[in-house]
Amino acid sequence: MNDEEFLRLATLYLEDAIDDCDLELLSHQLANSPEHVRQFNDLRLVVGLITEHGRPAEAEKMFNPGENHSVEPRDSGSSTATHTSSSRRAIAVWFGLVAIAALLLILNWSDPAPTEGDVDIAVATLAYTSHARWESGELAPGDRLSRGKLHLEVGLARLDFRNGATVTLQGPAEFEIVSADRTILSSGILTASIPETAVGFEVMTPTMDVIDLGTAFGVSVGANGETDVCVFEGEVEVSLSDSSETPQLVREGSAVRSRPTADTIHTVDYSTERYEDAWPVTSGVLQATGLMKFVSPGPDFVPGRYEDSNHILVFHERSHVVLESDLEVNVTEPGQYVRVRRRDKQPIAAGQVIQSYLLQLNPIGEFTRSEFDGARVIGQITFDRPILGLIGKTSLLIESDELLGHPLGNYGGTRRGIEPTRPDDQPDSGRDNVTLSQDRRTLSLDLSASSAVDQIRVIVSQEN
Repeated sequence: MNDEEFLRLATLYLEDAIDDCDLELLSHQLANSPEHVRQFNDLRLVVGLITEHGRPAEAEKMFNPGENHSVEPRDSGSSTATHTSSSRRAIAVWFGLVAIAALLLILNWSDPAPTEGDVDIAVATLAYTSHARWESGELAPGDRLSRGKLHLEVGLARLDFRNGATVTLQGPAEFEIVSADRTILSSGILTASIPETAVGFEVMTPTMDVIDLGTAFGVSVGANGETDVCVFEGEVEVSLSDSSETPQLVREGSAVRSRPTADTIHTVDYSTERYEDAWPVTSGVLQATGLMKFVSPGPDFVPGRYEDSNHILVFHERSHVVLESDLEVNVTEPGQYVRVRRRDKQPIAAGQVIQSYLLQLNPIGEFTRSEFDGARVIGQITFDRPILGLIGKTSLLIESDELLGHPLGNYGGTRRGIEPTRPDDQPDSGRDNVTLSQDRRTLSLDLSASSAVDQIRVIVSQEN
């Protein structure tokens, strides 16, 4: 249902002139469209204000003051005729005001980007690019973006919206910002992370409309318009474009697909392969080099279920966690650490908004102490915001699992963390070397695991 038809129904309802058939249509739309619920509430609020300051009866008195005001009629016609004429004028004026309010609202709905004079106010910032090339004009990180079309020929580009939504485009992609909470992906790939402040964020495609319900998801639109939606966390609502049917709920670990000529949305196998380049950027990892490997999101891709002798695996665990009390960690200062020792305990102050990642080396099988060189891996990872602290001891890892661990993560009973110092270790053994850069954004690891699983939890600031 388009906005004009919805406005007609809403106006009939507010004028108390709606019939049963139209009332059923309006009720169905309000039950299935959060956007139309918002619009209906806006319209009802404006009409309520009009009613409060000038009901038809009150307007009638304005045109026909009556005996109490001792004002004579302006013509010599009968008082009955004057009263009837005044009533009609009053009602016409009131309905005219409702129509004007409705017109202003629908203009706002169809052109919702806030403006200041003739210049659109930016609703997003180009936060990061990697090998990006644009079809027209040059865009650089830090540029502010208002409504309009973007054509990314190659590379990655991350957009941070003012409402907290984060969207990463993977070229070639044609994308349009319609407003702060409505976008269009005509072709290409995007991944999105939507906090509570941006619930209702919408991505429209040639085939499907996707409305976020507080989640992380990926959308892929092929050259023929075929659209895939893959939900990493939480849930979204999907519906066929220009369809009045009830939206379909898609939960985490699920994926759906539809084509422009299709009249249905069908379930497909959950696969994140096509989103593996864009999703790390959306989740806050700008670069991973060496033998770092970012693990795909989803309920089956969690710590404790992976063994890999050749890579340090990176798991995104939690986002938008507000610390209600001080968080004890092992490292807070930049520098090089050969071993993260038990005595290295420092707090991250309460009140901060953080997100957590787990870096893990879990070799296939087990090694004896004399075989520690069999699984030695070096890697480096860079985040988009400062690292506030590191947790590398078993006890603190266990203590922080409930707050910062992946909700579905099975961490098991295996010894975890950066291995403790052994009596026969030499100062230059080079084992389990952790380096936090001076700008606090890059972490370098040189790990060698044996019978224990090497893990280190990275706490990153998520303050704007």
